[in-house]
Amino acid sequence: MELLIFILNDSDTLEKIMVEFANMGIKGSTIIDSVGMANVLSGCEEFSLFSSLSMLMNNGRTSNYTVLTVLKKERVSKALEIINDVTGGLDKAGTGIAFTVPLGQVIGGSFN
Repeated sequence: MELLIFILNDSDTLEKIMVEFANMGIKGSTIIDSVGMANVLSGCEEFSLFSSLSMLMNNGRTSNYTVLTVLKKERVSKALEIINDVTGGLDKAGTGIAFTVPLGQVIGGSFN
């Protein structure tokens, strides 16, 4: 099993990804409101440059979404493909990031 973690800025993108995940048979994800480092530093006088950078990169948004999804290893590639397709590519600045972490044991939940 793998833990897919992705951080996105756009709630519309998140909703579309969740719909595609459901269509793929992924039954659950945990979604957490989160704040990036640039937003935290934007209020700090020493790093006032971060304020303008943060606003540019996030189109004025002050929060983003961290999504946690436990998947069988063979489903990770398809999930990442969905994320990239819906967002137009995570390689675009300010879009987000995705990565996986291998899981040793998982108790609870149901996974296809």
